[in-house]
Amino acid sequence: MAAALTLFLKQGYSQTTVKQIIRDAGVTNGTLFHFFPSKEDILMHLVRDVILGYAHLADGMIKKDDPFLRFALEIGLQLHAVIRQEAIGELYLEAYNSGRISKMIVEEASRRNRELFQSVRSEFDDDDFYRRTLAVKGILHAFIHDIVHDQNMESLSRIDGIMEIILSLFNLSAEEIRQTIRKMKRIIKKQSENVIGL
Repeated sequence: MAAALTLFLKQGYSQTTVKQIIRDAGVTNGTLFHFFPSKEDILMHLVRDVILGYAHLADGMIKKDDPFLRFALEIGLQLHAVIRQEAIGELYLEAYNSGRISKMIVEEASRRNRELFQSVRSEFDDDDFYRRTLAVKGILHAFIHDIVHDQNMESLSRIDGIMEIILSLFNLSAEEIRQTIRKMKRIIKKQSENVIGL
């Protein structure tokens, strides 16, 4: 997987061939295709690992149980990485543009959001979490598209507005949103030197 990620980041997903991944990974065709029938399967596995990695990272960055801050950190860390490394943004877009991977992202994120918010948003059912997660995915997809294709240098300053919209989907008050974003920014700033890609 490390060889595939390195190639994807260096030359782009579409420019990377399975043959190159096999060569750089030092495995045989049969070995790779036994675990990953296609290049898209490799990307899906990488995306799942990245999403879980940011979730674990966010969980470890805060001491008290604040599900909205944990959620904001997961998204904020990912957006900072995308802004700092265009190749990461391109991989996110490839993932969002794949029907299979996009579906997996929404399903995994919806499950995670339900785990995070169940105790504070008990009135939400599975469909409520799914719809909100689908909206978050759409917002992030559009924002990352803007970063990658328009190379908008104001993107970092727009994260606050994006986070306001996303957090409002989970019925936070304006004051709760402001406090969560402020805490998120402080934590990311403090930890950014320890996080690859930030």
